[in-house]
Amino acid sequence: MEDTYNVKAIILSRQPRGECDGRAVVYSREAGKLELVARGVKKIKSKLAGHLEPFNLADIMAVRGQKYDYVGAAVSQECFSDIKSDLTKLAAAGRAVKLAQELTKPGVPQVEIFELLKDYLETLEAARKDSEILPAFFTLKLLSALGHAPELSRCLSCAAKIQPGKNRLDLARGGLICAKCAKPGDGNQLAISDDSIKLLRLALKGDFRELAKIKVEKKLAAEIGEAVEKFLRYNF
Repeated sequence: MEDTYNVKAIILSRQPRGECDGRAVVYSREAGKLELVARGVKKIKSKLAGHLEPFNLADIMAVRGQKYDYVGAAVSQECFSDIKSDLTKLAAAGRAVKLAQELTKPGVPQVEIFELLKDYLETLEAARKDSEILPAFFTLKLLSALGHAPELSRCLSCAAKIQPGKNRLDLARGGLICAKCAKPGDGNQLAISDDSIKLLRLALKGDFRELAKIKVEKKLAAEIGEAVEKFLRYNF
C-alpha cells in the first residue's frame, strides 16, 4: 500500500512541471513547507487544479514517493475569492506567500507561521480597501516568528528604556537606539518617528483583526513600510 499523510495547508505557489503535471509549494500546519508534485493538474478535466490555486487553504492527502511526494487528493476549505478579485489585496497576499516561501525551511513545522498566514489571509479577505499597512505588519510578525523581532523597548547601546523623541532604528543591531546613543551619520541607523514605534510595538503584540481596524495616514504607513522593508532586507 502507498504511504500517505494528511496536512492542512496554504498553497504558496504552483508552477508547471512537464507537459501535464504541476509543482505546488504549500505551507502546512503539520509539516511546514512542502513541495508536492500535482499529477495531471494541467489537464482540462483535472479535479485537483481548482483546489491547488495559490492562497487556497486546503486539506491535502499526500503520497510519499521515492524522489518526490505528490498530491493524492485535495479539497479546498477557503478560496479567498475577494482577495483574488481585488488587485490591491492580491498584491498584498502575493507578497506574504512569497516571503513565507523564501524565508522558511522545508519540512520544519512551525504552527505559528501557518496560523499567521491563515489569519492574515482571512483578515485581508474581509478588510476594507485602505488597509495598505497590513503587509508591513505581516512582514514584521513573520520576522518575529523566525526569531528576528526588533528590540523596540530598550536602547541596544545603553539599555535605557526608550523615551519619545529622536530615536533611531539600527538595522545592524536589530532594534532601537535612543536619542543619546544615536549616530545620525551611521547609514545603518534610520530615523523613526514615535508614532511608527508605537505601531510597530502594537503590530508585534496585536492580532490582524484588531490591526486592520487602525486608520493610518499615508505618510506614516509609508514610513513604517520602508523601515520594515529595510529591516527585512538587512536580515535576509
